[in-house]
Amino acid sequence: MNGSAKNVLSDLVGGVQRYRFRILLASLLLMLAVAPLTVAGSSLDTIFGVALSLVILAGLLAMRHERLLLLLAILLGVPALIARWAAVFLPSSAAPLAAALVPLFFFAFFVVFLLRAVVTADEVTSDVIAGALSVYLLLGFTWSLAYQGLTLVDPAAFHVGSAIADTGPLGRMDFLYYSFVTLTTVGYGDITPVVPIAQSLAYAEAVTGVLYVAVLVARLVSAYRR
Repeated sequence: MNGSAKNVLSDLVGGVQRYRFRILLASLLLMLAVAPLTVAGSSLDTIFGVALSLVILAGLLAMRHERLLLLLAILLGVPALIARWAAVFLPSSAAPLAAALVPLFFFAFFVVFLLRAVVTADEVTSDVIAGALSVYLLLGFTWSLAYQGLTLVDPAAFHVGSAIADTGPLGRMDFLYYSFVTLTTVGYGDITPVVPIAQSLAYAEAVTGVLYVAVLVARLVSAYRR
């Protein structure tokens, strides 16, 4: 590889690193945008799998300079990818539960890393703001996986209103909807937690959402404007 090619590659890697949180945010928005499409049929589940894989890869990219964290992320992220695609191509009674719980560990770990990176940033840049927004979206998505896994273990964990019950069993989009409604404390009441662990998860998410918006994002945006 000649010197000019090395310089181009170095500039490309450096540019990707500078925009790592914006890349993550874009992949998260893409995943959430395609999620409603997957309710039309199981054949479209591949689309969500691709989008989720992009989010995981973007998460690994965000940690590439911290070797220990990157190693831990790979150990959690690779099984998450395998579980997601196994649910698509090798459906079984255990596949949906694995597809919910295995990625849950990766995203819970990644939320902590990303929150740490945002809080300890020396300078509040537009990329750090993108990271702060990504944390919020990841919180909603991670809790949706927890609700989905809980329902697969205990189908009676949530009471569902007639309007949603008429559409069939709760699916991925229902859990995403309930999670973000809870995170933003809107609380429409069409899906209600009825067992203690479901109730605990719901109020923990609601408290986290309020504190996050009120304290962290407000501080970062204020500092960025200065």
